[in-house]
Amino acid sequence: MTKRLLTLAIAFAILMTFFGPAVQGKKKDETPDKVKTEVETRLRKKEEHVKVKLRNGSQVKGRIAQTSDNGFTVVEDKSGSRTDIAYADVSNVEGRGMSKTKKTLIGVGIGAGAFIALVAYALTHYWD
Repeated sequence: MTKRLLTLAIAFAILMTFFGPAVQGKKKDETPDKVKTEVETRLRKKEEHVKVKLRNGSQVKGRIAQTSDNGFTVVEDKSGSRTDIAYADVSNVEGRGMSKTKKTLIGVGIGAGAFIALVAYALTHYWD
């Protein structure tokens, strides 16, 4: 009986190792053209809340107020200060909160955990 549970646990661990690099992978810096497209798309869809990571390592959180050919303006939520940011200075632009991919992976993880718990329960109570 314990051999089956051990085999199941090892199989699960082996399967989960393939997801490690995908979940922990770091995104590459985006090009200014991609940043410009992302900012304009977010403004058009009225998804103005953003977290902007700059190439120097700092981060700006707020709403996109306006865009131009060379950059965009972010109004910080807490202080209300306006920050002009050039597209070339941006490393990454993200929406606030969790992405759909993260939410999906959390749901899959919960579902897999529940399935494994049910299988383990079924295996331990099979001969009762």
